[in-house]
Amino acid sequence: MRAADLEPLEPYAGRRDKAWRCRCNGCGRETSPSLGGILAGQGGCRHCADVRAAAGRKTDPDIAVAAMRAAGLEPLEPYVTSVTAWRCRCTACGNEVSPTLMKIRAGGGCKFCATHGIDLAGPSKVYVITHQEWKAVKIGIGACTGYTSRLIQHERQGWQLHQARDYTTGAAAYDVEQAVLGRLHQAGLIPFLTSDIMPNGWTETCSAARITAAEVWAMVDEETRSAEKPYAPRTGGRPRAAVLINAEAAAAEMRAVGYEPLVPYPGRTNATWPSRCMTCGH
Repeated sequence: MRAADLEPLEPYAGRRDKAWRCRCNGCGRETSPSLGGILAGQGGCRHCADVRAAAGRKTDPDIAVAAMRAAGLEPLEPYVTSVTAWRCRCTACGNEVSPTLMKIRAGGGCKFCATHGIDLAGPSKVYVITHQEWKAVKIGIGACTGYTSRLIQHERQGWQLHQARDYTTGAAAYDVEQAVLGRLHQAGLIPFLTSDIMPNGWTETCSAARITAAEVWAMVDEETRSAEKPYAPRTGGRPRAAVLINAEAAAAEMRAVGYEPLVPYPGRTNATWPSRCMTCGH
């Protein structure tokens, strides 16, 4: 057992198939392998085995950097793991973001340049609305323009606008909304309605009997005043395609993971790209 870097914590029981309580000299954790397993080369410490396996699967830092640059992101700190938030600067809009390598490889990119969801780089509103029948108060954000405006959708359900404020970017509006929601959640005031009553947005509702719309709006005022430096708004319209990245960087990322592109870069990270495996030739 000592040859396997394990220190026995109890006498040998006399059977090779019986668990033997030991301490791993590598990590200090307690483990209970059998002598038979150790003699068979199975290893004694599960934790150390997992660490070695993870190290073997870890992406080479140079390949990881190439992947981020291929998605239009310049790393601002060293690579850690594929599931660790990685601080980067978007080369398109200049904003700082912190996606994981895993999300980037799944087709993600800069949240400010995203083509769906809340437009973090465009104008947005924070609003507080009330519902007389449901006796509820709700906070929300959105561009609130056009036929698909969130406020119009809420009005169709019987909600009435209490107050709204414009922000130059959706990111600033989002920060304020999240700060207010955090305070409401900490106070045990949300959620109030259920998804059966309000499928979209129920998690941001409060009981009007416990807090008024004016009190929620006062929180919006406070969080707006204490907000950090403003985000830079985007110049021009919102991108309409999926993340666009540099063609040369995209090809370098494919080659870094063993694929030789057979056609030019299709222009989107979520588009199929015919390539040949550099290992087997398929």
